[in-house]
Amino acid sequence: CNKLWNATRFVLMNVEGREVEGRPLAPAELSFVDRWLLGRVQLAKADIVAGLESYRFDLAAKAIYEFVWDEYCDWYLELAKTSLAQGDEAGQRGTRRTLARVLEATLRLAHPFMPFITEELWQTVAPIAGRPGETISLAPFPKPNPDLRFPQDAARVALLKGIVDAVRSLRSVMGLAPGTKVDVLVTGDVERNGVGAFRPYVMALARLSDFRIVDALPDVDAPVQVVDTLRVMLDVKVDPAAERERLSKERARLAGETEKAKAKLANESFVARAPAAVVEQERARLAGFEATLAKLDEQLVRLAG
Repeated sequence: CNKLWNATRFVLMNVEGREVEGRPLAPAELSFVDRWLLGRVQLAKADIVAGLESYRFDLAAKAIYEFVWDEYCDWYLELAKTSLAQGDEAGQRGTRRTLARVLEATLRLAHPFMPFITEELWQTVAPIAGRPGETISLAPFPKPNPDLRFPQDAARVALLKGIVDAVRSLRSVMGLAPGTKVDVLVTGDVERNGVGAFRPYVMALARLSDFRIVDALPDVDAPVQVVDTLRVMLDVKVDPAAERERLSKERARLAGETEKAKAKLANESFVARAPAAVVEQERARLAGFEATLAKLDEQLVRLAG
């Protein structure tokens, strides 16, 4: 509910009072990010319709939840902020139309699950999106359109997300404060994937001072993340002694957690009496600790060499 409220506020703030044409969305006039969302909502529509028709209301609810929370609100709204702030007039217009149209369709998709909230929000969003009608209850239920699926754009946004996640992971590994801005270096098959167009989005979402595509990464003792055919590195000057000390402290902490997890799993009483899910969760924690320790050991070996 809160996500839909926040999305509606964002749309009103950025779209209300500005031009939103009533004609259907033309994919050629949209950015690859807008086309990705347009294709993603078609998948959500198909899953929701299939769930409702088969009386699997749990699957239908899961599909709307994942689309609203994971895609529209968590990713698209953040990407749209960059499009609206840095795009040209045509690009901004396409993003505003996508924001409003997809939100209006999403409210109709969610209406069977939260009728009163969606009715109230729809009364505000529908006029902006160009959807006529007095009530959402009489509006047609959205149907998937296979012609509006864009697999290439979906693959590009998946790569974009991967780069953002990789940068965030590298920031965490290197112990950088959230507000610290750094440069990122990217190498690999950048031309085929159109990585250059990712620059404004990655800089905004990962809080970078620059996003640079290079022929090769520098030969330094710094962690690297692999994303598909790309390699990503933060351009941060590393003090080997200080980095060894930091990694050694982190390794000691994780080694302690690993021993605790091993001791718990070696306790026959715990394994026999605890719910299976709890035992499995503890095993997963242990595997995660051991994997992280292996990575830390690799970095320490490089720094020692």
